Amino acid sequence: MEVLGISVGFPTAGRGPVVNCVVLEGSQGEPHLQEACDLRTAASEVIDQVEDLGRKLSSKLSALNPDAVVVCVADVSPAGNRKAAPRHRLMIEGALGYVCRDHKIHQVAYRSGKEVGEALGLTKADALARGKALDPKRSAAAAAALASLPAASTTDPNPS
Repeated sequence: MEVLGISVGFPTAGRGPVVNCVVLEGSQGEPHLQEACDLRTAASEVIDQVEDLGRKLSSKLSALNPDAVVVCVADVSPAGNRKAAPRHRLMIEGALGYVCRDHKIHQVAYRSGKEVGEALGLTKADALARGKALDPKRSAAAAAALASLPAASTTDPNPS
């Protein structure tokens, strides 16, 4: 099974969003990193950034054939946040999920960092550490992909 993990971030203040993509295959116990990349945009307007990143993901998906996609979304904030970045991130995450569905990928999920950890039977911090071991620059995307891999290998070389 091949899974694409996606996370959206704003690593540098004042610069545009970055979409981290990590493709894993195998199982949770033996994951294999197939590919990793970052999608960036030079657009300055939010709607143009959403459109540009959606197009770039669409182009990337044309070269890949993932069985599932997991978009790692922000955890629920304990206090209200009026900053633009969280709303901006939500718009991008929504568009990316739509693009995946438009490519006929039926297993598209949105999971928070906490939900990624729960899917792995770990805390959020431990799930991110596992993701970091697979790809130090894209730990959230790697952890998201890892959470949707099967728990055990489905390719047994010695079937009974």
